[in-house]
Amino acid sequence: MSTTQDIKDQGQDLLRQTENYVRGNPIPALLGAVAFGVAIGLVARSLETRREPEPLQDALNELRGLLGPLGKKTRKAYAETSDAVLEAVEQAVDRARDLDLDPVAGWWKRLWS
Repeated sequence: MSTTQDIKDQGQDLLRQTENYVRGNPIPALLGAVAFGVAIGLVARSLETRREPEPLQDALNELRGLLGPLGKKTRKAYAETSDAVLEAVEQAVDRARDLDLDPVAGWWKRLWS
């Protein structure tokens, strides 16, 4: 049993040394832990066989799917509206030509006709 006790003592001694190092050097210990975590994350990610789609990309795809038909309807409505406005302006111009809107020109025409 002395071997088990020796291993236990060595483990506790290593734990004390680690705690003393971390308390004496907090910034390097923190940076080391972060670097170790990033390395483990990169290794785990590279070992993945199937990659999950990005949440942002999924959201953009859903938004495109929802707005696609709306864009088509908007373009169609714009074309119909622009045609209606063009027709209304042409009608207004034709009516204005039929009317004599300038009273001086009308008086001048009556005077000389």
